[in-house]
Amino acid sequence: MPNSPPKITQAINQLEWFIQIDLGHRGIHQIPGENLCTYTQGNLHRAIKFLAENPGCQVGVVTGFYIPSANPPAPENDGPPGALFMARGLNRLGYPVLFITDPYCRKPLQQGIELFKDQIINYKLVEFPYELKIPDKNIIVDSKWHHSKLLLRYVRSYLIPYPQLRCLISIERVGPCHTMHTVTSQIPLPNQRTINQFIKKGPGDLKGECLNMNAVPVTQYTAPIHILFKYKAHAKYPIFTIGIGDGGNEIGMGSIPWQVIAKNITNGQGGKIACSVLADATIVAGVSNWAGYALIAGLFLYLNQFDDFLKLYSETTETKLIETYYQTKTAVDGKLGYPAMSVDGIKWEVHLKIIDFITKLIRDGLDL
Repeated sequence: MPNSPPKITQAINQLEWFIQIDLGHRGIHQIPGENLCTYTQGNLHRAIKFLAENPGCQVGVVTGFYIPSANPPAPENDGPPGALFMARGLNRLGYPVLFITDPYCRKPLQQGIELFKDQIINYKLVEFPYELKIPDKNIIVDSKWHHSKLLLRYVRSYLIPYPQLRCLISIERVGPCHTMHTVTSQIPLPNQRTINQFIKKGPGDLKGECLNMNAVPVTQYTAPIHILFKYKAHAKYPIFTIGIGDGGNEIGMGSIPWQVIAKNITNGQGGKIACSVLADATIVAGVSNWAGYALIAGLFLYLNQFDDFLKLYSETTETKLIETYYQTKTAVDGKLGYPAMSVDGIKWEVHLKIIDFITKLIRDGLDL
């Protein structure tokens, strides 16, 4: 039975704070009191609470951030590990999983599913198309298409085979940046100063494109999966959305005011890359993978099944996944741009320590 007494809430909030350590110096909490973390505080608990209160629902897990300029071109290794761990935990708790990615990013998920085949047993893996063919219409649209009625028709047709889908989780998945329309539609409504700043520091001619951290378009390598999040409210049944990211350009970051991302992200590109796509619960982390581990750890704690969580995780299996990506060159360190035993420029040994501390925080939560 789901139960969230104050001590459990406190433990999950501590967990959220911990995964926001900015070891990569992205700037997610650069400005005290007005940053990506303060604007999303409590969303880890909110996401966990939804899952706990909807046992057995199908959960869509979206990931894959392709880097065409990497050597070799490949998706980054932040995202798939967290997605695979979430699937392992969700399956153990009785939630079927629907992996959603695109052809460029499918391989890392396939490798992980094979590696964890004893834990990922109730799943489907589907590819989202790069071009959307509207049913019964001789029309093809791309990710910048704004005809909402046609997109709504596509979203509904795509979701029909998955009537039990009640939650979508995006982890480290780029989405389109802001346009004047999306900025002026944000809540709270921006003032004229913010609008002027957007004209000056926003994406300009790149508006609506999917941009990497250097504000380089990757739209042509990114299937428009974000439309499932953008138009989920028009589906025939409610879908709760969770967006996980670490840099401001990922699905879910549209829940944070544009100017907050513009001011905090330290590479000076925040105003250009800020994603316009909202989520019901946006979780910000120093590295997106950490949020995947934290979400599952918190869910097991919330459901009083922490002992089962300990059976999911071992340093050996997590390291094997990163080694597989490194040896086969199917995923790269997104910051370095080549295969490495690191994620976002942070050595793998550090990630193991982070995950171990997540486990410790949950164990301590049982004793609060």
